[in-house]
Amino acid sequence: MAEWITSPATDLEAAIARFKADLPGWWFSVGECQISCDASCAPTDESEHIALAVRGNQFDSGFDCDLAQPSTLALALDEVRKQALAAIAEAGSNGVG
Repeated sequence: MAEWITSPATDLEAAIARFKADLPGWWFSVGECQISCDASCAPTDESEHIALAVRGNQFDSGFDCDLAQPSTLALALDEVRKQALAAIAEAGSNGVG
């Protein structure tokens, strides 16, 4: 599994651009180790979606993923972006927000 150390970052800048376009005002983080690529995100006070954050729900605690290697930081960030967008859509269909 030592190849993860030398593998180039793949499409991370494009994934960040997608994230920022779809979820303005949200924070995100990414991380990588020999076992996985990880990402997390949640709305901040600057996001229109902060109104969806109720103590303990996913908008409050954040969206997370942990993709087993081989993976990329871009795939992990795209995964949490998709989770967040699906939750926003679901909240909208339930009349929340």
